[in-house]
Amino acid sequence: MITVRLATPDEYARVGALTVAAYEALSVDHLFGGYDERILDTETRARGAEVLVAVVDGRVVGSVTYVGDSSSDWSEWTEPGEAQFRLLAVDPDARGLGAGAALVRACMERAAAAGSTIMIHTTPWMEIAQGMYERFGFVRRPDRDVGYEVWKEEDYVLPAEWLEQAFLAYSWSPTD
Repeated sequence: MITVRLATPDEYARVGALTVAAYEALSVDHLFGGYDERILDTETRARGAEVLVAVVDGRVVGSVTYVGDSSSDWSEWTEPGEAQFRLLAVDPDARGLGAGAALVRACMERAAAAGSTIMIHTTPWMEIAQGMYERFGFVRRPDRDVGYEVWKEEDYVLPAEWLEQAFLAYSWSPTD
């Protein structure tokens, strides 16, 4: 059985490590420009958002960052009244158990309770996640895509695969 709850401070290191491991498993590098360091700093993330964990047999096997307030430092490209989740990750050794789905469902429940639409962004290389979002009723929103050059915050060079690409937007509303 999968339990979803808020992460506790003693789990922050595990959350950061499993998130980095999930991103390392992607076919295209997502951790350039120091993003891995930002992901590993779960304590700071938990100050501006809810870090949820999926637990199986007492072990943290997945996590997600739920951002219920568009004014949070952890909110990206949302508008007032929109919630978001980010950094959805499942331990590569625990894939297929339903942890990712349980985490998405928990975010949807939080948004529905607040009457908020969820606006998320993913990359073209996260096909498994995109399929899951669509199964949950998320709708592709090309009008809200964000080019990587907008996201680029530092003076680093984008990897070649990222050039002329965009973060792909999806939305879900509790009223749909």
